[in-house]
Order: sequence, then structure tokens, then C-alpha cells
Amino acid sequence: MTSADVLAARTASRDGHLIEIRGVERHYTLGGGPVGALRGVDLTIGRGELVALTGPSGSGKSTLLNLLGGLDRPTSGTVRVAGLDLGRASERELTIHRRRVVGFIFQSFNLLPRLRAVENVELPLVWSGVGAAERRRRAIALLERVRLGHRLEHLPSELSGGEQQRVAIARALINNPALLLADEPTGNLDSATGREILTLLTELNRERGLTIVLVTHDPEVAAIAGRRVRLRDGRIEAVEEQAP
Repeated sequence: MTSADVLAARTASRDGHLIEIRGVERHYTLGGGPVGALRGVDLTIGRGELVALTGPSGSGKSTLLNLLGGLDRPTSGTVRVAGLDLGRASERELTIHRRRVVGFIFQSFNLLPRLRAVENVELPLVWSGVGAAERRRRAIALLERVRLGHRLEHLPSELSGGEQQRVAIARALINNPALLLADEPTGNLDSATGREILTLLTELNRERGLTIVLVTHDPEVAAIAGRRVRLRDGRIEAVEEQAP
């Protein structure tokens, strides 16, 4: 799958949906027996939507996020993102999916401690083979967009938690993904800083038409979404439309 194929797939999803999940099951073997993390999940998400996955611990939220990111495969059923069936994709196709179609934001930031902010943001472009000058230009532009143009040369240890998360968001956007996946993006932040991150995510959703799927236990975080998908025991319990 070439870069051109990825771009074509971004515009070729059936019915205008970026994400199509049909009859998805995900089972693991723990303690000698099967455990159903997801059980018959059906869900579609359109381009430009901001969707919150909620539910108690063990409900399947993070498992579903990992499937969308190509970090795991379903036991059965179909997970299709930007036209690619992730369950049947080759390892090379999944690598391209993770590099070019999806951006990841984690609760723990996952910045490399010995790299400066601008170098952390550049890193995915190194893996994609982009030249040094273009990497630096794009990284600086994104750090300025997340209001960190004055912190380019700082190490993660020299940044606050909110600043580290903004660096992580810039890094997630560096390959211009179609889909942003956020796992408890404000979980390690105080309330005021968390609200700043939520404001930034909603701005990016509106400005770029970026599809965002986030996992959260926090009702305040879920409130920014246009749809709230509530999971319990591996099944979708409810889908609620809401005014963010």
C-alpha cells in the first residue's frame, strides 16, 4: 500500500464513514480461559466527528481504541478505517496505517526524555523519510499552533504536564492524520490544564475536520463530544447524541 493508496482510501470509505465496525469480537485467554473484551460491537463514525467512548473499567474502551489504531486485530468481525480492513491487512499495511492515517495521544504523554520538544514532534517524520529541513519546518509550525512556539528547545522534564501533552498532540498531528485517537488525554492533568487541552482538541476538530475518538472516564471530557458511546461488558450499552 503506497502513500497514494492511503490518500485515496481517505476519500473512498463507503457511505462517507471514516470508521465502520461490524460484529466485532475480541477475545483473550487469561487464566486458562477465554475473556470477551468486545462482544458483537457495531458502530460507524463519520468524517469530522468527535466521539467519546465511556464506560467502567474493563468495558472494552481501550480495546476498541487499539483496534482502530491497528495495534490489535479483532478475533472476528470487521474494523474498517479509511477504507482499510484492519483485521485482514498485512503488517506493512498496518504500519502505514499507524504512520499516516492515525495519530495517537496517550495519558502518559510518551515523550522521549532526551529529545527536545521540537525533536519529539519531528520523530514520526524521521520514520517516514522526510528531510531534515521539512521536518523542522512542520514541527515548528505545529508547536506554534498548540501555543508552544516559545518552548521548542526544552526537554520534557522542563515542561509542565499540560505543555508535555500539547507536544504530544503536535507529534500526533505531524503526519496530517485523518483520525486522532486519544486515551484519557487529560488523565494526568489538573482540572484547569485539562480544560485547556479539551479546548485545543475541539479547535482542531473544527479547524481541520479532524475525526477524534477519545476514551474517558470523566463526564467533563465526554461533554465535548458530539456523540457519547457508552460500553459495558464489551458491548455498546447506549449511543447518545449531545450538544458539545
